[in-house]
Amino acid sequence: MKMQFIKITAFVLVLFATNIQAQDARELITKVVDANGGSNALHKLKDISFDYTFKVLANNIEDVSKERYIFNKEISFAQYTKRQVYAIPQMKGVHTQFFNGSKTISKLDGKVITEQQPAYIGHSLRKTNYYWFAMMFKLLDPGVNHKLLPSRNVDGINYKVVEMTFGENVGDASDKYVLYINPKTYRIDQFLYTALAFGAKDPSLMKVKYEKINGIYVTTYRKYAPANWDGKVIKETWTEQFTKNIKFNNGFDLNNIQKSL
Repeated sequence: MKMQFIKITAFVLVLFATNIQAQDARELITKVVDANGGSNALHKLKDISFDYTFKVLANNIEDVSKERYIFNKEISFAQYTKRQVYAIPQMKGVHTQFFNGSKTISKLDGKVITEQQPAYIGHSLRKTNYYWFAMMFKLLDPGVNHKLLPSRNVDGINYKVVEMTFGENVGDASDKYVLYINPKTYRIDQFLYTALAFGAKDPSLMKVKYEKINGIYVTTYRKYAPANWDGKVIKETWTEQFTKNIKFNNGFDLNNIQKSL
């Protein structure tokens, strides 16, 4: 009986410590979202249009798209002007992708590409591109879990570190993130992540830069390379992402967001 009591007590103490740790991590993440302007400020801007470039430096290939998002229901549309990486480079024609809040419709020269076709990748790109743009405002979304990790020193900065995972039925993949939070700005300078939707089970290190636009901080430049969970780059094969010509409050709705760019 005494041994059982000790085991129960130990379990309760571990559970209590875990809850406190999660609470501390969530409070830290709240500061991160606020430091970027806050999710309410983003949603007040209604929608966005911008030019997006995804460039693989090793072989100098890129996908280039004109992106349009409505923040309510995370509606997303893109028309590609260059397709050499993920956006079905093997097929010629004008390629568009549209996520209407529940499903994705991908087209090539106006003809629908179905999920059964090998070329179909529209849903993953729509969800991923939107997430990369809005990530810093989605860190407190329902079903997102946080765990405080020991601080890590990078280039003389002693970063606060939080592990982020996703509950069941949250998103399209059970990815893991390790966020490096700058103790002065409370913005995330870099993070480790997996991208299971694209078959990437091993982590990559993403470094980000921000611009303040319309009162919020937007990650207008990102680059990533393969890394380990200690944050060390294991292969200098960098991919860059550029977000340019940002314009908010375009008056987009479900009817006009797909119109010719």
